[in-house]
Amino acid sequence: MKQEKGFILPSMMVVVFFCLLITAHISISLVNEKNFYEETKQYYTLDSIMQAAVERSLKEVKDGTPLLNEQISVNTFNGQFSYQVQEVSPLIFGVSITCQTNEGKEYTASYHYDSSINEMILWSEY
Repeated sequence: MKQEKGFILPSMMVVVFFCLLITAHISISLVNEKNFYEETKQYYTLDSIMQAAVERSLKEVKDGTPLLNEQISVNTFNGQFSYQVQEVSPLIFGVSITCQTNEGKEYTASYHYDSSINEMILWSEY
């Protein structure tokens, strides 16, 4: 007993330090996983809002009664979207869509619709 010279305190400090490192690593992993799930939820929410916006604007353009050069905004349960229809040529309409979730994430896309063949001819996201 007289020859130990304080071996227990430094060894316990090393063990406690390793335990703290493991706890910090696990908590950082959990925070990263939570952020990943939140970003994934926002992505699918924006995708859902974008799909609703495209369906509504496409229906308006297909019906032949689009309000040209007028910003139309619609609020949904998960966020809001707005779109604007412009006439590129007599048979082609350009539609710009902006979607935003309630948390503030934003997504923008545009497409051109050719009314002579009744289909989208150009889609771009930014």
